[in-house]
Amino acid sequence: MKRLISCWLLLISLLSFSQTIDVDKTVRNPSAINNLPIAGIPYTNAKFVRLVSGSPFFNEQMMRGILISKDNTEYRNVIIRLNLLESQVNFLNNKQEELIVGSPLREVTLLDTVNQKNYHFIFSDHIESTDKVEKGIYQLLQKGKAGLYAYHKKVLKETRDYNSATYEQSIETYVTYYILLGGQWKKINKIKDLPSVLSDKKSEVQEYMKGLSGYKQADVESVINYYNSLFAEKK
Repeated sequence: MKRLISCWLLLISLLSFSQTIDVDKTVRNPSAINNLPIAGIPYTNAKFVRLVSGSPFFNEQMMRGILISKDNTEYRNVIIRLNLLESQVNFLNNKQEELIVGSPLREVTLLDTVNQKNYHFIFSDHIESTDKVEKGIYQLLQKGKAGLYAYHKKVLKETRDYNSATYEQSIETYVTYYILLGGQWKKINKIKDLPSVLSDKKSEVQEYMKGLSGYKQADVESVINYYNSLFAEKK
């Protein structure tokens, strides 16, 4: 029963989050769309011409998105895609040229209008932790007392067949989950790590997790949502 309630809370939370972003509104800075901070260098995929599998991007397709710069300037209605291999954000300018955002960013939100989902990412420099956070871009999955993040690590591999002078490339993606709790940054190697990390509600979390043994995102999210709900109910 607790798990069913938590699933409903998670669904409501996700729906609420997706409804808070209005992509049709203008940016806070009226001239921001035409004055994105760029490196001035068009993006080229020349380095990936031998790529036979995988992708450096979170999603190959360009999506409408929102960028928030280091100084909190917000840019809306930008067509972007997220290069997780190189921690870069690519965007289309008014001439439909693909460029790389050159100035430091704080956050990126991808708006998947086809699947009605939003994907929220935060750059490691802006994760408020007293612990060291590996450089990269982290997907924020859950907010609350415990924040849940996913790190999509992209690894480029090159292989060459025997007696061949040509290399083939492949990009593999490894997803790891992290929890930000009380300023501490904790890596979750397996779902069984959660009760010890969420130690102030260890017994409740252990009871809730009965039957869970995998490392699926939906299961990890469900546990964190349940944990956060224990504090929300006290309000």
